[in-house]
Amino acid sequence: MTGPAAPAPGARPPSTRATGLTLTGLIVITFVPTVAVMLAAAALFSGISLFPNLVFALTCIYGALRIRRTDLLAAVIVPPLVYAASVLIAGLALQGSSGGLLLNLAATLGEYLAVGAPWIFGVTIACFVIIVVRGRTGR
Repeated sequence: MTGPAAPAPGARPPSTRATGLTLTGLIVITFVPTVAVMLAAAALFSGISLFPNLVFALTCIYGALRIRRTDLLAAVIVPPLVYAASVLIAGLALQGSSGGLLLNLAATLGEYLAVGAPWIFGVTIACFVIIVVRGRTGR
């Protein structure tokens, strides 16, 4: 009877570290592109159009596919928070001249969250389905 084979000289031992995106990585890859495109859309079109919402959806879905298994729940929690923060930052660029700063921010945030609600719900549901499938299949 022989014992386990010894590793070859110079061979690396198998890694026990989890692979994939961390929570911080998920936030960065979803937040940075979404904010950049929302700011560009706000400057060019005076509002948030279809393209920023598509970028938001694609980055969140990519993040849900790549996040570490230990952080799967974050893939459902992060998208609504990223969208709200992105709209808030883009809303600063869309400030009108009437009313105060807080009133304009509240109006802009409320308007764009209402308009983006289908995107927020759709992306969150898609991310939830992805993490449930990943959790059940062990991927």
